[in-house]
Amino acid sequence: MKFDIIVIGGGLSAIMCGIALATNGKRVALMVKGQSKLNFNSGSIDLLGYDLQGNEVENPLEVIPSLGESHPYTKMGISNVLHNVAMAPVILNGAGLSFYGDTSNKNHYRMTPVGVLKPAWLTLDNYFTTDHDYTLPWERIAVVSLQGFLDFPADFVAAALTRLGADCHLCDIKLGTIDKLSGSPTVMRSTAVAKLMQNDGVLHDLARKVRSAMGDAQVVVMPAVFGLDGDDTAAKIAHHVKAPVKLVSTLPPCIAGSLMLSKLRRLFVQNGGTFLLGSMVKKGKIVDGRVVSVEAKNFPDQDIEADHFVLATGSFMSGGLMSSPSGIKEPIFDLDVDCSGKVGEWSREKLFDAQPYMEFGVKTDNEFHAVKDGKIIENLYAIGSILSGHNSIKLADDTGVAVMTALQVARQI
Repeated sequence: MKFDIIVIGGGLSAIMCGIALATNGKRVALMVKGQSKLNFNSGSIDLLGYDLQGNEVENPLEVIPSLGESHPYTKMGISNVLHNVAMAPVILNGAGLSFYGDTSNKNHYRMTPVGVLKPAWLTLDNYFTTDHDYTLPWERIAVVSLQGFLDFPADFVAAALTRLGADCHLCDIKLGTIDKLSGSPTVMRSTAVAKLMQNDGVLHDLARKVRSAMGDAQVVVMPAVFGLDGDDTAAKIAHHVKAPVKLVSTLPPCIAGSLMLSKLRRLFVQNGGTFLLGSMVKKGKIVDGRVVSVEAKNFPDQDIEADHFVLATGSFMSGGLMSSPSGIKEPIFDLDVDCSGKVGEWSREKLFDAQPYMEFGVKTDNEFHAVKDGKIIENLYAIGSILSGHNSIKLADDTGVAVMTALQVARQI
């Protein structure tokens, strides 16, 4: 098989890069080995939430120039960041995803599943957001919990909203249809509940009980356990209860991330892209400083060729990087890796300290060409979480780096 570009990976960076390339007439294949980390996404894209000192960032574009020279944003340059910031919503909207976000690219705040407000750049419409972390646009809020569903700690969310000055009312709703799932905690997940919510009768029963329990609340806050297919279920419930309905993502798997994944995949295919699902790339063949082909586990008798290759396999969580007592390894091409110190220096004893290993990743030049044995591979690029030079947890920039580097490499190709 021969393609113009092969993207190895199936997460946010891989799909965004694939869409940008396919939209411009390239023959692109995504080689995806399994599930995507996007299923864990709670519905937001975080461009930059905190600066290097741990302070919350109001305007990411103003702070990006102060990041270290190894940060992916610094490598691509602020002018390219600005271009990609403008392009990202175009692709996301084209996939049928609508987001809340300030047109001047200022951060707002999203609500996490455990009731903590975090800075975000874009958040899916109908999900709970506020422009400030010290005040709310409502005074009286009803927080809904579903009996038997444990992946949404409604009391945590209500406590957080109360601290911000809201008069919170907890509504514990019992739905007979959900009881069918409650026999096993491994089954009682948001995706399973969402499938039940596709039944109009179940949805009407939920809306009726919420209306009865919410009192004089100005807004209803609910766990995101519907909208798996992208239908406007929140608006339907809002119509019945006569008040706005705002969603908060549950503990993973998250409906928001699954929705983003399915819609972006659909757009990629509509633009002519090819999914090679279950394709675990084992190794790549490099000749004279260029990758000529890759070998996949489910294509044992043939090499898969392309003019350009993009590595978007993620970090340790997804196997894009692997650790051992002898060091950190990139398993497909055995690329050079930025990794400092001995094994004992890779982590800190206190869980919430900045962990050094979070900044490990493959080496690239400023155009994100991968490096092997100190030499640039001219047709192999690295994007997303596999890149070194930043701590995605402490900076809250994981999805932003994924999107920005994906679009940057697509433009270069």
